[in-house]
Amino acid sequence: MRLKIVSALFIFMLAIPTLAFADDDKDVRDLPRRQRIIVGGNLGLQIGNLSTMVNISPTIGYRLTNRITPGISLTYQYYRDTGWGNMAGFTSVTHLYGGSFFTRYRITRDFFAHGEVEALNLDSQLNWMVDPGTSARFWEYNYFIGGGYRAALSDRTFINLMVLYNLNNNSVVYFQNPIFRLGVDVRL
Repeated sequence: MRLKIVSALFIFMLAIPTLAFADDDKDVRDLPRRQRIIVGGNLGLQIGNLSTMVNISPTIGYRLTNRITPGISLTYQYYRDTGWGNMAGFTSVTHLYGGSFFTRYRITRDFFAHGEVEALNLDSQLNWMVDPGTSARFWEYNYFIGGGYRAALSDRTFINLMVLYNLNNNSVVYFQNPIFRLGVDVRL
């Protein structure tokens, strides 16, 4: 079901006419510093019979060149799972937080490559089983590579659809590859 929704969004975004804006033809090094800053982020929501997840990830980036944009992102995730471990009546709630460093390389006007290193702080899953009241925490590091498509909504606002692969095969947070993200970038 999730794959059908993501596929439909991707096809919809391909159908949005991406117009050529004069700003894309200018060398960003000639722009004032403020106009080289990009803000935006990703929002996520998953609601089901057994689990609920809310993700808020604001980002800020800086256009070094017309093709290269490094940036940082903060992340907050809320998880509520009522079916964890097939234990009847057991509900786990956790709050994840952290951040990441990313770099995007524009291949064409609409397509880009994306690399990211993410650090998330989360509750120890072992402590949930032994003592649900314990809040021991640990850090998980994830390494994403992939790419994306950006659709222009205006000369300064873009919707991004990314498909990323997590190189951390032992991730507690991400259970499968690839990972799909939908976000927004706004040039100041």
